[in-house]
Amino acid sequence: MRSLRSRFEIGCRIAAFAVVGWLLGDSVIPSSARRQERATSPNVAARLAAWTRAPATTSLHGAFTTAPESWVVDWLGALRHSNHAVSWSGALPAVALDAETLLDPNGGVRIDVAAPQGSRVILSDAGGVIDSTTVGGFGVSVATPVAIGSISARVAGQRALVGSPDSVVARSIVVIGAASWEGKFIVSSLEERGWPVIAKFSIAPNVDVVQGAVASLDTARVAAIVAVDSLAQSQAVAIERFVRSGGGLVLAGRAGFAPALQSLAPGSFGARTRPALSPSDTMRLGSTGFYPVSTMHPGGIALDRRPGGVTLAAKRVGAGRVLQVGYDDTWRWRMAGAPGSERAHREWWSRVVGSVAFAPDRPARPPETAGIANESAPLAHLVERLGPAQPDPKRPFGRGPVDQRILLALVMTLLILEWGSRRLRGLR
Repeated sequence: MRSLRSRFEIGCRIAAFAVVGWLLGDSVIPSSARRQERATSPNVAARLAAWTRAPATTSLHGAFTTAPESWVVDWLGALRHSNHAVSWSGALPAVALDAETLLDPNGGVRIDVAAPQGSRVILSDAGGVIDSTTVGGFGVSVATPVAIGSISARVAGQRALVGSPDSVVARSIVVIGAASWEGKFIVSSLEERGWPVIAKFSIAPNVDVVQGAVASLDTARVAAIVAVDSLAQSQAVAIERFVRSGGGLVLAGRAGFAPALQSLAPGSFGARTRPALSPSDTMRLGSTGFYPVSTMHPGGIALDRRPGGVTLAAKRVGAGRVLQVGYDDTWRWRMAGAPGSERAHREWWSRVVGSVAFAPDRPARPPETAGIANESAPLAHLVERLGPAQPDPKRPFGRGPVDQRILLALVMTLLILEWGSRRLRGLR
């Protein structure tokens, strides 16, 4: 009969060789069934180091309620490219955030958010909350006079983040047309807003009145051209070259009828609408009528509609933009409108010009948060790196791979115990 000590020694030896055999078998002949690791949004960042050391046969799954930070998603994407099976599940809100400087002498930032319809959006920057609103249609757009640091949008716990855009310098606006009340008050409104204006009005055949001077129409000095009427077609070649190089063009009123500018126009005007007005009516934008854009040219997009038709249409031409405005007497709104109409007229024309004005590219401000460039659309970034969402695995996940250093230490311990037992037995 073997003694208890002998059985103990044999058991230690068998256990040691069994562990060594298991290690060899696991490394040479991978198991067909993958071990599975699972993490949630709050703890996935803490699990990345262990997941990186795990063998390639380990499946990694994230059950997310919100998209992790962009550096976490990039790390998971790197694991996926190193032959790990990485997947994720969850119903995350699709949020996209963008911020750009308003082309306006007074400055300002426009913040655009795309999110599910009906969701609540909270906008904030380093100075605190900017605004909160509910998404209707395709998204929301908010203008703020100033943005401090990074701008964030929160929707159902999901945060999107972008850096605040840099400011731009307003360049000159050229106003061309026949001398008229419309041209006069367009120039006045833009100047009052702070735009540098160069005006060229015709008062008689071959007799022009010029305010300011510009050697040529180029984006080095000029941001946009406002054509008040069809007289602008005398410079059609220079205007088209200016627009195709990145400049902006506003075709106001009858300027949209100019044959030489039809290749630039977003559409063709129809007959002028004339709504019925009584002498006591308060003037508003379009109160006396407008030219509706009845036929849209290829590439033209309707921006504003009234009961009488499309009043604003836009089109990209080369690197520039063209805006077609059906209104031809907005000065009446300024002069005979309700209190505040003068300011409203000024702001409206500044927005019209700013929507097409040329602005040079400027280097983006350094981000204040690592990975900020990839956090403007968190869900899109997640899908780009890891693919679409997958069903959450139903079977329970394992506890994770055992550190091989622990197993090697166990082998050494078993062998030392056997050796020590034999040495002690031999001393007797």
